[in-house]
Amino acid sequence: MIDSGAHPDSGVPYIPVARAADPHVKVHDLALLEFAGPDAEVAKRFFTGFGLQHRQGDDGSLEFSAEAGAPVAVIYRQAAKASFVGPTFAVTTVAELEQLAARTGAAAPAPLQLPGHPPGVILTDPNGVSVKVAHFEAWRTLPACGEAALVNRGDDKPRINAPRRPQRSPSRVLRLGHMVLGTPEWEATARFYIETLGLIPSDVQALPDGRPAVAFLRCDRGDEPTDHHTFVVARLPVMDFEHAAFEVPDLDEVGMGGQMLREGGFRRAWGIGRHILGSQIFDYWFGPDGRKFEHFADGDLFDAARPTRYHAMSVAGLSQWGPPVPSAFLRPKLGWHEVLQLLRNLLGKSSFGFREIKLMANAMRSASLPD
Repeated sequence: MIDSGAHPDSGVPYIPVARAADPHVKVHDLALLEFAGPDAEVAKRFFTGFGLQHRQGDDGSLEFSAEAGAPVAVIYRQAAKASFVGPTFAVTTVAELEQLAARTGAAAPAPLQLPGHPPGVILTDPNGVSVKVAHFEAWRTLPACGEAALVNRGDDKPRINAPRRPQRSPSRVLRLGHMVLGTPEWEATARFYIETLGLIPSDVQALPDGRPAVAFLRCDRGDEPTDHHTFVVARLPVMDFEHAAFEVPDLDEVGMGGQMLREGGFRRAWGIGRHILGSQIFDYWFGPDGRKFEHFADGDLFDAARPTRYHAMSVAGLSQWGPPVPSAFLRPKLGWHEVLQLLRNLLGKSSFGFREIKLMANAMRSASLPD
């Protein structure tokens, strides 16, 4: 049993979130995200203003790419109703796809309806979300960003006769970094991504009764360091795509990217600040269909040897510095479909009920900070 400590407010031991002893596969990274909705023109304006490169898909969809990773990072398809279709994860060999299919009972690897038609396997998570796992021959490594800009700091002042003037342009988006999925079926969802895809928990935030509420999961690349989190499972009363985050080179790219989005008529969701868990400098913006998208820089990297750490869930634990968290940032996006889902869940149709609402409210009032 993992010694995970106890919640500082209640003294109740944290319930551990274990790694999978023998996952079906160990994915290499998050590759791309698929959305559908009625706001294709807004999506085009937002994602290009955000810093992604646009092209028209063969099927009429909008495709947006970063500099590294899969050839396409975001796909947006025109539809009457806004929805999150699902994520695609990448593996490094086709043999891993064959292993995944054999161990899950899924159909054998076949070309997916994605740009380039990479071979892949299609799964369904406990929320009904389509989860694709693919092998991308055209996977691109991170580009060089050049030497870091000189900084005048204390008695070390190397920048002489050289004013700092960041380019006025959308952020340079290097890659898709992570996404957060909210779910009322927390335990089943977390186990799916841990046991099926081999993700491992970096940090876990828990409710006062010791149950996990947020698990920051990273890829298991052995000795090779990887992001503090690639996929996050959050306990929420409805299934919700919470946000996706994209890496940019530095603070100036975060700040100038936000400046350009603001001038483009988009609304900031929260930022700029620095997270505690993951340590990223962050800036969140509302994009198409009211969904949140984040620029981030300077995040933590861990190898597989770093053990899981446990913390009390709290608003105070979301950032080291930055503006107060707006209430709109914390609320799930609730249309009529989500309201009906919420009512069904609270009436006993899921593992998230009125007790969880109370515990979440208590947790978010906590002043506890992660170590």
